[in-house]
Amino acid sequence: MKDMQSHIKKLDLHGIKHAEAAQVCHDFINFSWGNYTVLHIITGHSQAMKAIVEKVLKNYDVDYTIGDLRNSGYIKILL
Repeated sequence: MKDMQSHIKKLDLHGIKHAEAAQVCHDFINFSWGNYTVLHIITGHSQAMKAIVEKVLKNYDVDYTIGDLRNSGYIKILL
């Protein structure tokens, strides 16, 4: 059985300025497309950063969820 973690690519936005975050997310998604089945974009708990990422995701036909029960500081994207 394959390790599902190998199909997850992560981008950590800690330290990225809000003004740069959208382009960084676009680059990350475009580079990862076709190579991974799941992406995690780590936003921390910043609502502003989550909003930026969600706005970017509206440009792609992908499903996503914000975090899980224990950690809401990331967005999981299904490619």
